Amino acid sequence: MTLWRRFCADQRGNMVVMFAAGFVVASVVAAIAVDAAGLYHERRGIQNGVDLAALAAANNPAAAQSVAYSALMDAGLMRADSQAGLTVVTGNYNPDPAVAVESRFVVNATPTNAVQVSFSKPGTLHFANCWAEPPTLGATAIATVTPQVAFSVGSRLASVKDGLANAVLNKLLGTNIELTALDYNGLVNAKVDLFAFLDQLAIKLGVSVGTYNDLLAMRADHGQLAAALADLLTGAQRTAMLALANTAGNNGTVPIGKLLQLGQLGDFDIGTGAANGLFTKISALDLLSASAAISDGTHQVSAELPLKLGETLIVELKLAIGEPPQGGSWYAIGPAQTVVRTAQVRLSLVIRLKLKLLLDVLAVNLPLYVQVAHSEASVASATCPIGTNVSGSAVINARPGAAKIVVGEVANFGSFDKAPIESPANLLVLLGIPITAFAQAEIAQLTPVPLSFSPSEIAADTVKTAKTTTILGSLLGSLLGNLQLGGLLGLGSVLSAVLVPALDALLTPLAAPLDPILSGLLDALGVSIGEADVQVYGVRCTQPVLVG
Repeated sequence: MTLWRRFCADQRGNMVVMFAAGFVVASVVAAIAVDAAGLYHERRGIQNGVDLAALAAANNPAAAQSVAYSALMDAGLMRADSQAGLTVVTGNYNPDPAVAVESRFVVNATPTNAVQVSFSKPGTLHFANCWAEPPTLGATAIATVTPQVAFSVGSRLASVKDGLANAVLNKLLGTNIELTALDYNGLVNAKVDLFAFLDQLAIKLGVSVGTYNDLLAMRADHGQLAAALADLLTGAQRTAMLALANTAGNNGTVPIGKLLQLGQLGDFDIGTGAANGLFTKISALDLLSASAAISDGTHQVSAELPLKLGETLIVELKLAIGEPPQGGSWYAIGPAQTVVRTAQVRLSLVIRLKLKLLLDVLAVNLPLYVQVAHSEASVASATCPIGTNVSGSAVINARPGAAKIVVGEVANFGSFDKAPIESPANLLVLLGIPITAFAQAEIAQLTPVPLSFSPSEIAADTVKTAKTTTILGSLLGSLLGNLQLGGLLGLGSVLSAVLVPALDALLTPLAAPLDPILSGLLDALGVSIGEADVQVYGVRCTQPVLVG
């Protein structure tokens, strides 16, 4: 007892004792701090690896599991003999700000544009492993990629039918040259890089700095457009395009933004698009034809098309082309929901026929008015290129414009800011007495038509359409079926039962030679009745980004 009292009372060496006790406590705290810092650093490494795995997998959602696994192996987080702790799911990510952040990624939803990678593993304890279980460390990342689709609506190869394409293009371009079928085929088959064309057009317009969007905000005449195209062509194609360039340019200017939309790629500096290998190669004639049709929305084309069919048959043609709706263009590059639109078209086709009946002459005058509302197409979904494919795939929703065909006279024909006024027309003169008539028929597509384009179809320049080529043959019967006759001293209703069948027998055979003319004219304009023509030029993907 005495010794214990002496020991407690002895204050010699107390600092050593306190230091020894403090060292033990400090060692424990340091060990915990080292382990905590190590676990934090390890978790950061896991998060970085998972981020890289999600970014890599987003480029190839079809093989997301294997791609993510390889990325984590390369990061040293997984072994070659096990995928324990790895979970990979694909789905759709909607960036709409109106959608709650936690609801923007939907697992297994289509179209697939995002990948979620989750990974967990036991952490490493350096000191506390003797008395504590290692905690489980995990991380999750969501990466999305946005396919950019280059596509057009209404673009069709301009065809040469009875000189019609020459007549129409000359009127629209303000030129007066005759291109041969060989010239047309050469320009149709001649493909130019879109961004290289814009670079050349910038030179023609005297623009040296700025972005492609700055260029789209400008206007150009047809001579400048054709000259820019000619600079990218060689041989006979260059000669033909130069012929157009040297005589065009006096028929209005083209708002370039009505012709092309570039989406996010419009932010690239002028001169860098072609160097970066961006979209795409398109037909030189398609591009020039589209520009001709949208110059200022007030073009009128008139042409007489004489056609012999037994007795004298004369066809008179007038054409008016409006401007595409606001926000629409013929060609666009963009993600899902990007829209392209054609222009509205009004066509007046007057068929004049004189036939000798006994001692008199029957004069038949059949005025047909065709109005085709704008067609539109939008990107429904798209996938990124996979494997050796240079392009992904796309689904385009096409909505053909409603068509209306009228037998009768039409006022306000070329004024697109006014509704056309339809009235009965003098259909025929019999024994010097005029007989009036009026009839109409309409075609409308109420729901979009989905058109799928595979990488091979895109590479083959496939144009998908349900084209109607028998426009008059299919509708003339319905027009005559509701034909209303007037005149003949008030006896029109009485004689309709006799004259309508006679007119049916007389006019229906005219549909056969007139169908190719009308169809060929709409071909040259890139417009069809009953379907919209759609082409996808390529599907590329921007760099994936982390969104969660």
